[in-house]
Amino acid sequence: MRNNPLLNRYDIHTAILSNEKVAEDHYLLRCECAEIAHHARPGQFVHVLISYGAGLLLRRPFTIYTVENSQITMLYQIIGEGTQRLSEMSKGATLQVLGPLGNTFDIAKAPPELAILVGGGAGIASLMLLAAVLRARGIQTLGLVGAQHRARLLSVTDLKSIGIDVHIATDDGSIGHHGYITDVLAALLGKTERHRPTIYACGPHGMLAAVTKIAADFEVPAQVAMENRMGCAMGVCLGCVCPVRIDATHVEYQRVCTEGPVFNATDIVWDI
Repeated sequence: MRNNPLLNRYDIHTAILSNEKVAEDHYLLRCECAEIAHHARPGQFVHVLISYGAGLLLRRPFTIYTVENSQITMLYQIIGEGTQRLSEMSKGATLQVLGPLGNTFDIAKAPPELAILVGGGAGIASLMLLAAVLRARGIQTLGLVGAQHRARLLSVTDLKSIGIDVHIATDDGSIGHHGYITDVLAALLGKTERHRPTIYACGPHGMLAAVTKIAADFEVPAQVAMENRMGCAMGVCLGCVCPVRIDATHVEYQRVCTEGPVFNATDIVWDI
């Protein structure tokens, strides 16, 4: 993946416009960030300072879910004290938002005949802006959305609203395919002989490793957005590194916040 060519980063004090629960332990937050909205590209993220209070000194990274004029949205899951506190913040509460950060999904050099988006859990958040760009360019796009169970299913209505055919899988079979979304991916790739698809994925580490293997088995390109924990999100603290294969004998640790979060799937060394 190419590094982010956009040097513009903005640190904006803004007020929450809405912060609504959309699934079990998942919320969609909307805020006014005109400069970030103008420069945001699919796959990029923002770094949010939730509170100046004690105990929340570090910012939290959130993918830019959608862009609507001067507003951005963030789809997030409650996983700790910071996101718990964020979920309790109401309209009018203030945040400090830094972004856009990171590189982007690369669709310019080789636009796909067919795009297959694979999102596991909250990982689908990294693919919604990409979905909108693909559809705006007239590229046929399929959305594969996996969740633990029906109550945690995300983004299906949003994807369908822009004309994307959505396939669902849940671990417990409460809706859609009973099993992993990677099962659905493998089945679909076996039926796409007329098109050469490109896969774009985000989700848990194990899911991304499985997507990479399936893509290699079917000899189709895949790009993945990594979700490593971040400290500074500026490439300084080295807390978000992942092993990346440079050539047949050379592996180096690259920063997900700057060299990523998007990588070619086969460049990641999944078994380290």
